[in-house]
Amino acid sequence: MMARNILNSPIYKQLHLGAFGRTLAISGTQQKMDGVLIPHREYHEVCGDNPAPGMLQGIDHLRDPRLNKGLAFTLEERQVLGIHGLQPARFKTQEEQLQLCRISIDRYKEDLNKYLYLVDLQDRNERLFFRLLSENVKNMMPIVYTPTVGLACQKFGLIYRRPRGLFVTVNDRGHVFDVIKNWPEPDVRAICVTDGERILGLGDLGANGMGIPVGKLSLYTALAGIKPHQCLPILLDVGTNNRDLLEDPLYIGLRQERVTGDAYDEFIDEFMRAVVKKYGQNVLIQFEDFGNHNAFRFLDKYRHNYCTFNDDIQGTAAVAVGGLYASKRLTGKRFADNQILFVGAGEAAIGIADLCVRAMMVEGCTLEEARNKIWMVDIDGLLVKGREHLEGHKAYYAKDVQQMKDLLEIVKTIKPSILIGASAQPGLFTPDILGEMAENNPKPIIFALSNPTDRAECTAQQAFEHTEGRVIFASGSPFPPVQHNGKTYYPGQGNNAYIFPGIALGVIATETHHIPEDMFLIAAQELADCVTEADLMKGSLYPDLARVKEVSLNIAIGITKFAYVKGLASTYPEPHDKRQWLLDQLYNFNYESSMPITWPWPKAPEIKTRELVPTKLTEREE
Repeated sequence: MMARNILNSPIYKQLHLGAFGRTLAISGTQQKMDGVLIPHREYHEVCGDNPAPGMLQGIDHLRDPRLNKGLAFTLEERQVLGIHGLQPARFKTQEEQLQLCRISIDRYKEDLNKYLYLVDLQDRNERLFFRLLSENVKNMMPIVYTPTVGLACQKFGLIYRRPRGLFVTVNDRGHVFDVIKNWPEPDVRAICVTDGERILGLGDLGANGMGIPVGKLSLYTALAGIKPHQCLPILLDVGTNNRDLLEDPLYIGLRQERVTGDAYDEFIDEFMRAVVKKYGQNVLIQFEDFGNHNAFRFLDKYRHNYCTFNDDIQGTAAVAVGGLYASKRLTGKRFADNQILFVGAGEAAIGIADLCVRAMMVEGCTLEEARNKIWMVDIDGLLVKGREHLEGHKAYYAKDVQQMKDLLEIVKTIKPSILIGASAQPGLFTPDILGEMAENNPKPIIFALSNPTDRAECTAQQAFEHTEGRVIFASGSPFPPVQHNGKTYYPGQGNNAYIFPGIALGVIATETHHIPEDMFLIAAQELADCVTEADLMKGSLYPDLARVKEVSLNIAIGITKFAYVKGLASTYPEPHDKRQWLLDQLYNFNYESSMPITWPWPKAPEIKTRELVPTKLTEREE
């Protein structure tokens, strides 16, 4: 029986033969040392932060990005780990490696090449990648996130190198859990999932959309210190309606049109059940870049049964409302004192509007009063009652007025104090519209939030030029500084990266099972509180991106406090010093010793033993 158990062991799979203890390896991955079979983990199978040293081969420390330190391995480490001679004789510090990384990435002139360099760095040295990103947020985030990640998704089939995340296809229905089990890391706390239907402002990119959850979760770690092994990017491949991709020989996804209807819904339901079955009820599931027709209904369907949120709806809302909170210090107005016009009525606009309504209600407005202060325009014009195609959340903001389609006419009629663009239609805010906003308001608030940069409703320069420099401006993608009347302005970017990493950290740390809408209002307030007077004076409603880690931590603290006050947290006891409690859980970007941990024992007391006398076992021995 013992021999059979050993034979069937998934780790050893060995067979003992004969009296001499010879060992025959059944698995080709087993190794012998001095004739003794030892366990071995394949490349990139190491899990968690602290792999057991006995489970690793020497060269694994160079091949696995979680373990590799490049030339930063000390002489002692190289000798003990069995990698001495596999590297040149030079020893480098992590700081020297960072300097070389900055030089290397600056050599590239095209952002896509910079993106590929960073992907390669993440694949070979994880800690170095995340430290480089976290310490150079302003320069690196536009590469791993918007706008460059959009270009990377468009060319994903060409630049694809190796797997990072899970591809679950609609053909796997009935076996989604079996696919998820193939992910080697058991301790997953956060999942970012997309079906690729609405990638940024680029439309249906199908399986090429994997670049989005990969990029989002990179920021979980770089900006909030969430451990990378706890993050899982997932692409749900249900096909694509992008004819260009279907005919592209380099396309990596299912070559079929999108599955819709009951089959699609059942697939999403199975996916949600499978991840909770595998990782627990409180695993965070971030929905990303789903089509408008699915995004809201999935949020409404799952938010009370799963720990989930939609970043395009709620994350965008929080960062925009955070900017509006900060603008109150410039205008002196309350939320309820504004008329807000949204151009675009998709998930981003609806999400921002809903959170604005919540902010107004906190100020004392009723739900109806708050909604009456918000106007919306979509491709068919102003949302008015009785109009066709007024489905879902759009109906909340339809007004009992005459139908209008011309945007300039709408601005002249409504006279909004806040104009928010979420249309992905470049140039929609014309000089006449910007001028009309300046005519009606001493300090017009104009947000051009569409991504990537070339889809923005107007540029920062245009906004300042056509409002006599009085505009309070923010954008969704970065713009260069603006020169106007001898003054330089540095317009802020309303980037979701200010919001979702901090919310995720707070939710994961407290093991909150559901994410109420108030958490996003708290995040918006915490973001606004991080805006300094110096930020406002230079024309920005947002903190410098170099401070985004501080913002993420403050948001996480606010979320943590709220979770315990409302009884949503399931991590006990409640920590007294919540900041330090969160800091103690963060990822360490710096190299740690690769040596096995050793420790001394105290010297044993000297105790005189009895004389050794043979013991009689039976009377027969006499």
